[in-house]
Amino acid sequence: MTKERTLGPTETRLLNHLAADGHVVFSTDQARAALGDTEKNINKLLYRLTGKRWLLRLEKGKYLLLPLEAGTEGMYSIHEFVIASHLVQPYAIAYASALSYYDLFDLLPQTVFVATTRRKDDVTVDELGLRFRFVTLTPGKFFGFRSVTVEEHPVQITTPSKTVVDGLDRPDLCGGIVEMTKAICRYAEEHANWEQVTADAQRLGNRTVFKRLGYLAELTGVEVGDWLGRWRHKISAGETLLDPRYGRQGAHHSGWNLRLNVSEGQLLEWRRH
Repeated sequence: MTKERTLGPTETRLLNHLAADGHVVFSTDQARAALGDTEKNINKLLYRLTGKRWLLRLEKGKYLLLPLEAGTEGMYSIHEFVIASHLVQPYAIAYASALSYYDLFDLLPQTVFVATTRRKDDVTVDELGLRFRFVTLTPGKFFGFRSVTVEEHPVQITTPSKTVVDGLDRPDLCGGIVEMTKAICRYAEEHANWEQVTADAQRLGNRTVFKRLGYLAELTGVEVGDWLGRWRHKISAGETLLDPRYGRQGAHHSGWNLRLNVSEGQLLEWRRH
């Protein structure tokens, strides 16, 4: 049975301080600082508040503050991007999650993808039905993000152009190459900044991005002007799999040095529905 949400004096003081400082997610150290570094049994205090459903433990040392309106069962919904912004630094919402944010993605990602330069284990919060996957990038590949406001909180997310480039670099983190085919078509309709896409792909340093981008743009007939020819000059000589999730099957496309392990029919099936 869930404990009653009664509060002692120290518990009340802590929650009031955290709320006044605008904390939604906070660390153990922040909780200790909120009490003026006087609480020696901070872990026990946080444990009690978690049991009373005033807090939800996200991972070791990180808690979500549950407001009064959450009720006795502690049921509360907060946007997953806001939670992600507190789990690692530096960070940017990326891959399938960013595609979904920009309406470039049909699926509803069950996982929140977070790019970072740190190594961090995935975090699963069963109570919220959320899983956070942290993708570690080298500092040179960690670029191209902007700040957006989500539920009145600033959140870092990759830009539309970098989101497309990241998806072509790692289709496996974006639902596969079919989903990236859709994303490119929608990007062409809503954003169409091919100069920025090219600059981002060049900076990322993976010439496979130009192979997949050029092939999919050519296949779908999206208007890219003379960029198609420029991309062709940037590809590498070796053969690359169109979708890295599948084996070396299908025809070889000499123009883009790709092994077409996903057929044209599969890539364009969504257009017939």
